[in-house]
Amino acid sequence: MATRRRLSGPRRRAQILDVTRRIVVEEGYHAATFERVAAECGVTRTVLYQQFDTLPQLLIALIDREVEHAFAGFRQAVARPVPPGEDPFTAGLAGVLEAVDAAPATWRMFMLPAEGGPPELHRRLARARAVTRSHLHKITGHQDDPDLSIRVLHALADELVRLRLTDPDEHPVDRLLAQSRRIARACLAPAPAHD
Repeated sequence: MATRRRLSGPRRRAQILDVTRRIVVEEGYHAATFERVAAECGVTRTVLYQQFDTLPQLLIALIDREVEHAFAGFRQAVARPVPPGEDPFTAGLAGVLEAVDAAPATWRMFMLPAEGGPPELHRRLARARAVTRSHLHKITGHQDDPDLSIRVLHALADELVRLRLTDPDEHPVDRLLAQSRRIARACLAPAPAHD
């Protein structure tokens, strides 16, 4: 009979969060119960209670951890230098798609959120949208209508990331970036000079 290995507190917490993330991404928030998470971790509910007092606390901890992972990937993507001849939007999107490929479960939680998420999820999503719009504002500030350009580029980025998450074989990164370049160049073209 195999003996269960005891994990340190931080490693046990990470295991619980990983299992909860998988359940949420695959089946939705409603499927993530203390009983289910404990069973899939191979521990008792008491062990879960040592890490999280309540199920909402567990879900909020999961959301916060995954938001930080996604933000780290986003910050790294938009901080990279823009290669010569590339537009800043597509350069940033290339980095985001790398982050998506490195941690698809994390990005699925936010780009393809399951129903029944706690209110904290929606607050974090609103914050993420605001951060993205702020970045887009920096690269569209010289437009006649930067607000509309920001909306178009934000919608484009969201859709291309979703396509990568849902069908990566049909939507390779090169194909997505080629489409991004075509649309971004139109949105980022300098405003015509007025006489």
